[in-house]
Amino acid sequence: MVPRGKSRYWLHRIDDDVLEDISKNLVIGSVRKRGKLINEIRSGDRIFLFKPIPLNGRRTLSFVAYTMVESVYSDPETLYDYYESPRKLKLKGIKFFNPPIPLVKFKDKLVSFDSKKWSSATKSEYRKIDEADFRTIRSRAKFIEKFPAYLEEVSFSMDEFILNSIMGLHSMLRKADGRKQMEIKSFIKLLDEFIQSYGINKSYDELEEFYSINAWRTGIKHYPSRDPERIVTLYNSRGAGRDFGLISLE
Repeated sequence: MVPRGKSRYWLHRIDDDVLEDISKNLVIGSVRKRGKLINEIRSGDRIFLFKPIPLNGRRTLSFVAYTMVESVYSDPETLYDYYESPRKLKLKGIKFFNPPIPLVKFKDKLVSFDSKKWSSATKSEYRKIDEADFRTIRSRAKFIEKFPAYLEEVSFSMDEFILNSIMGLHSMLRKADGRKQMEIKSFIKLLDEFIQSYGINKSYDELEEFYSINAWRTGIKHYPSRDPERIVTLYNSRGAGRDFGLISLE
């Protein structure tokens, strides 16, 4: 049991561009109508907000804001076209990390996380942490009260995000996989898993279509295949299509 009046500490993941709305209205909720963890949060609790933002050319989960819960109330209306839960958290104020801090910098430093299950742990919308972890994160932070320029000026469209994800995944595979090439379809399946880690859900067919149209923009080499099951038609900048089956990892 937590003593009455003692603050508890939370992480809150945001996957939509609602942070500016939050800073203006000072209210958050849960994207799930029947979210469970939000029912445990109460007045006086402290929350770090994190979200995927563009850093060094790729989307990176980063701490971007810090707040405290002023009060809790119920309202059935959807908030910011994002939060669906009736339970809402009125915030006392909000401060922004400047600069933002990538979560991965704390991967081996937080006792509330199993570093071996880091990817799945950071997918949670709300996650309770202990006071030691709160202080670890707080000690690294520099705060400002004004909405930061890095959130105003830099935004990725979905196309840019997927394209950068392709480049990032390809770079990782080149360094770690050891193979000289792999099937394009296998690469697209890995791409699906990769973007899901950022809370983005696309069907395989959507990703294959995107890859077919935009592969020329990546500069990645592709090779033909005699196996018809491997074939993916890739289009060049002029819209001419050609069948390929393999992607180079060299």
